[in-house]
Amino acid sequence: MTNSHIVVAGTRRSWSPEQKRAILAEADDPATTASAVARRHGLHSSLLFRWRRAVLAEQQARTASASPTFVPLALPPPAAAATERPAESGVVEIELAGGHRLRAEAGADLALLQGVIAALLHR
Repeated sequence: MTNSHIVVAGTRRSWSPEQKRAILAEADDPATTASAVARRHGLHSSLLFRWRRAVLAEQQARTASASPTFVPLALPPPAAAATERPAESGVVEIELAGGHRLRAEAGADLALLQGVIAALLHR
């Protein structure tokens, strides 16, 4: 009597992209582990992780190849520059040659003060 062993050559299973996405979605569920999902589908967990890496690489390639675009940006109009000086308190007293004194309160008209000083100096 001879021992006969029948050896059947296994064929690789192929998974459609839809099946892979469904299995990966199942593995992403926080209530289960990737190895439990792999066992349920008769896979080795390393194949599941390889699929996951391939999907991530494909997504990164898609976003990296997108050409840069301009995004419209609405800016508010610039604030008008204040032309009015803020109210200041204080007095400036200037003693000129010849004994003349000029007192001016803060916020006084500079052109007027310059004119008065020039007139007093040229006397």
